[in-house]
Amino acid sequence: MGFTDDVRTALLNRIGKGKAFANNKRMADELQVDPSQLNRFLKQERGLNADSLGRILDGLGAEISFPDEPSDASMDVCFVAPQKVSSPKDVGDPLPEDYLAVPLAASPVAAGPGLIPEDAIESWVLVWRHHESVRHRSNLVAVQVGKGEMSMVPTLHPGDIVLVDRDDRDPAPPGKIMLVCEPGAEGGAMVKRVNTKRLEDDVELIFYSDNSRDFPPMTYRLERDYEGDITRAIGGNVVWAWSDMSRK
Repeated sequence: MGFTDDVRTALLNRIGKGKAFANNKRMADELQVDPSQLNRFLKQERGLNADSLGRILDGLGAEISFPDEPSDASMDVCFVAPQKVSSPKDVGDPLPEDYLAVPLAASPVAAGPGLIPEDAIESWVLVWRHHESVRHRSNLVAVQVGKGEMSMVPTLHPGDIVLVDRDDRDPAPPGKIMLVCEPGAEGGAMVKRVNTKRLEDDVELIFYSDNSRDFPPMTYRLERDYEGDITRAIGGNVVWAWSDMSRK
């Protein structure tokens, strides 16, 4: 099905009793398009001019993305009868536009380029988009600290979930908690603190743990080990974490 057919189907699905528009005329009036042009479009007799198409897409709240533009990992949320706890039954439902559904993926996948592949998404994490650490961020991915991964104790424990901004790969200032990658195709990905040191002909990257006694720092060089590409060394900045506070 092409784009034109998708628009036509979206319109037809919104017309009828109990739906967004009672009839074709009401839809045309509310979307501010010519009723005869809309009717002919719905009957597949003719297309829409650019102005009418723009009004319809705006009225439906549609967003357009192009294949050659970078896409974000997170998605908008559509709530379906959410279960509410610790609140009266008659209180209003959460508003979908207040949340992002962020894919939960394994560390190597989350640190990789591009969108998270569908078959690599383990689950979804709901994020309140108005929190200061999340606001204005959208290219997010969630990573769960694996069983037996004790390097960031006591800050993070196995089972904790961190939220990573994949658009923020700047290691400054020193000490940021980030999703980092070991060099090479077989290198692992993990959550560490990051520091850098300027050398004469390179930049030294130091990945270190909060549990430094059992997990000593790892040192690499940006040019030598990552061909000068910071995105190969750092998958993103940890901006939030869900942690089991009963163990703190």
